[in-house]
Amino acid sequence: MLNYTISLFLIIYFLTFNLIYAGCGSCKVSNKKEIDLKPNIELLDKLDDNGKVKGFVLASCGMCNFGMDSKDGCSLAIMVGESKFKVKGVGIEDYGNSHAEDGFCNAVRVASVVGNVKKNVCFLESFELTKK
Repeated sequence: MLNYTISLFLIIYFLTFNLIYAGCGSCKVSNKKEIDLKPNIELLDKLDDNGKVKGFVLASCGMCNFGMDSKDGCSLAIMVGESKFKVKGVGIEDYGNSHAEDGFCNAVRVASVVGNVKKNVCFLESFELTKK
């Protein structure tokens, strides 16, 4: 009886762990994403002293393409230099299906943003994707 209880506990534990830490499952994650930058676009490489963000940044799914931990699954994030920030004020589905071929879970896009970063979260006032 004890072996059965331990086995059952281990199975439930591993299934629960897998469900919590697994990705969304429909993302085609690849670490070799190419970012197509137009020659006249210069990306921001750091925040200003007040935590303000204003300019061009990389935008994508934080979990699928930026390697961020996300308990909530897929969510929009921006990259300023090497720093990554979750985004509030714009949703990942606001610009179409995030799991489409050109959606945020499968593509890294360039966006013009205005906002403030507080506690590693970017609160956006403006978010506009550049044309391909």
